[in-house]
Amino acid sequence: MNPPKKVTVHQQTEEQQQVVSGQQTQQQSGHEFASVEEMLRHDALHTPVPPAIAQRLQESVSQLPVPSRGGWWRKIFGL
Repeated sequence: MNPPKKVTVHQQTEEQQQVVSGQQTQQQSGHEFASVEEMLRHDALHTPVPPAIAQRLQESVSQLPVPSRGGWWRKIFGL
């Protein structure tokens, strides 16, 4: 018979992390949503925006014209 293998602390830690991540994956995949909108909100909250995309978006927004302070009703009544 083969003697039992010696397991190092590092191997035990890795195995525990794999088990925990597997449990988290199972918990996350079992979530049901009432609507598509709810699913999209959940996804937006849990998905980080890549830094390159955030920077490009910020640059695009800074190039937009500044909105006028007057409302549509001021334009109609000439105020």
